[in-house]
Amino acid sequence: MNETPMLFPITPSEFWKQIRITIEEVVSENLSQQKISPSNSLLPEKALLKASDVCAIFQVSKPTLYEWLKQKKLKSFKIKSRRYFSREDIDAIIRGNDGSITQIN
Repeated sequence: MNETPMLFPITPSEFWKQIRITIEEVVSENLSQQKISPSNSLLPEKALLKASDVCAIFQVSKPTLYEWLKQKKLKSFKIKSRRYFSREDIDAIIRGNDGSITQIN
């Protein structure tokens, strides 16, 4: 960073200092936003998950998934002829908030 003349009312060293401060602020703000809202890569961003989505998350077959439903280890609901799972319920199971994960595994 040479001391070359600039058309700013501040010295070049002060200019570069301000640039560094601004960059640090932006980077730290972006990092803090990422920490606040971590996304779980296992779960799609949908509110309702299909049986195939849940099978992929837990890496099990559909018969195993339906066996868990019979054993009331998972909650689901039907809309017309389709079965859906709440993303919040699945996320809670993964985090272990409802204790079901120990029963499933």
